[in-house]
Amino acid sequence: MPQAIWHNAVIAESDDIEMVEGNAYFPIASVKMEHLHESTATVPTYCHWKGIDYYYDVSVDGDVNAGAAWTYRTPYTVSRVITDHIAFWNGVEVLGAPAGTGLVEPLPSLRDGRIGWEALCWLIRHGDQDAYAEEEITATTDLAPAELPVAWAHNDVQRYATRYEWALEGSDGVPLLIVSTGPDPTKQS
Repeated sequence: MPQAIWHNAVIAESDDIEMVEGNAYFPIASVKMEHLHESTATVPTYCHWKGIDYYYDVSVDGDVNAGAAWTYRTPYTVSRVITDHIAFWNGVEVLGAPAGTGLVEPLPSLRDGRIGWEALCWLIRHGDQDAYAEEEITATTDLAPAELPVAWAHNDVQRYATRYEWALEGSDGVPLLIVSTGPDPTKQS
């Protein structure tokens, strides 16, 4: 039976796990919640196809592993199998999970109704051009040109822009543009 173990304590145990991108997601009912506490140090992050994840600190006998577990409280439709599930990392050992990656992001990934900064993350991740003008950004994200700099400053947008090498250009009356500063975006993984 698959288990999540940290400091010799079984944190979760279930035969009913979901594998997503190589991570074992345990049903919340199988997790010993006395070992988990909502993390105050690890901020929620965004995944363009799963949604916003929230972190837990794992604690055993007074030792704390900050942000070592996470959940998607309201996952997007395509990843709904992880509703009410928790995954582990950062030293929490998962034993007995099946080999393989399980569910992975479907390609082409769908914008699936995302708007604003969430759609901007999607565009950065799945853009098939090396630059997008203001009009294209607005059409894809529903962000007005005046809203784009604020959305661009969002922590998760910055994380995506750094990872996939995109930059925001233009200001002071110059039309805004997002441009790829890295390799050909159509070949990104």
